[in-house]
Amino acid sequence: MNFYVSFFTNISILITCAYLFNLLYKNLFQNASDTTKNIVLILTFIFSGWLAMKVGLQLHKGPVFDLRVVPIIFATLMIRNPVHVLIIGIGIAASRYGVNGITPNAWTGSINITILAFVSAGLVRLYRGKQAWSYPKKAAISLFTINIIQVTGIAIFGAVDRQEYLKNIMPYTLPLSILLGAFFIFIIYDFYKEQLLVDELRNKNLILIEQKQELLCTQKALEEKAAQILKDSKYKSEFMSNMSHELRTPLNSIILLSELIGDNEAKDEYSENKQYADIINGSSQELLRIINDILDLSKVEAGKMEIDWGEISMEDITQLLYHQIAPMAEKKKLSFHISIEDTAPKLFVSDGLRLSQILRNLLSNAVKFTDSGSIRLEIRQDSFTESIVFSVKDTGIGIDEENQKLVFDAFLQEDSTLKRKYEGTGLGLSISHQLARLLDGSLALNSIKGVGSEFTLRLPIQPKVERQLSSNSPLQ
Repeated sequence: MNFYVSFFTNISILITCAYLFNLLYKNLFQNASDTTKNIVLILTFIFSGWLAMKVGLQLHKGPVFDLRVVPIIFATLMIRNPVHVLIIGIGIAASRYGVNGITPNAWTGSINITILAFVSAGLVRLYRGKQAWSYPKKAAISLFTINIIQVTGIAIFGAVDRQEYLKNIMPYTLPLSILLGAFFIFIIYDFYKEQLLVDELRNKNLILIEQKQELLCTQKALEEKAAQILKDSKYKSEFMSNMSHELRTPLNSIILLSELIGDNEAKDEYSENKQYADIINGSSQELLRIINDILDLSKVEAGKMEIDWGEISMEDITQLLYHQIAPMAEKKKLSFHISIEDTAPKLFVSDGLRLSQILRNLLSNAVKFTDSGSIRLEIRQDSFTESIVFSVKDTGIGIDEENQKLVFDAFLQEDSTLKRKYEGTGLGLSISHQLARLLDGSLALNSIKGVGSEFTLRLPIQPKVERQLSSNSPLQ
């Protein structure tokens, strides 16, 4: 009867210890340090082993049967450090003397448990090298290995008569110990998986925290870099603006002097001095145009481009453009037409100087990149978007689809070879694109390589500045 009482008592103790440990681990030690958790885990296993021996089956002068091996088996499955498992085994072996004092049974029992401690540490080291092994496989190896070695140790070192143990005790205790050990291993399997999941989540959380810190550092570095880039861009724009002003003064003098030389030599149209003066004047005019483009670009980038809003006559601006572009087109034997639909407004609000600059850049480029065919400027009103649409169409070389976005970048053309065939800095379209935005409009491109291009400028009929002035009017 005592035999069965001992069994159920051991079962109750280990179940209670497992439950209490799981409860305390979740609520008190979940966020503790790894060192604290390891100490608590080791002490819990040692205490469980001592308690199992304390209520074991008493025979003669000491306990013969108990479930002291169950905590050791658990340790081989739950702990990954062989040294910790060895400490648990030696701790349980030392606690054997606290069961019924220093006796032959205690001595032989502590030796047996110490042997199990070293075997368990070896199993943990084996499992570390066999991470692909499943939990059931490792559990079966630990269960059978430790129980068989315990039985062998009791038979060799036990204070109980060997014959009596092998015939009357071991045939009952070994199968029951294996059966109950398997039962407890099954019970802690969920806890084992939960701990693996907790460890995995903790590691992922640590990784996420590190990544967050790295992202914050990267964001800070990018913000500092962006601020430095903006500062450098401002300095660059101011430098370009200042240099443009400084260059324009002597360049205007060169232009005036070349014109004076040309006027003085006008009587002799074959004069070399007149030819040289014309070359100097033409080159200076081109250089002045480039400097003006750079100055405009620097003003836009620095946010210093001022827009002079006012009422514009559609007829006046188109006539001015026609007189400027027609000679260029005629020189290349190109057809040039301006068509205005009846729906287009005769008067509208914008910046006449900047609008003329945009359209002149677009028409000049159309003439430059068209060798035959026609150039057209079509003006209409889009009632759906309440905007005025200026379309510049040509039958020129066209632009590949993948390169169409590049043409609005400063100093870029579709192909670097075009800079040699068609002279220019590539600033005109970039400036036009920026000016269109300043006029509350947009500039788009539709082109087919070898067929031609169409640049579409859309400007609002009622710009934002006009709406603001109207809303602030005291007559409202």
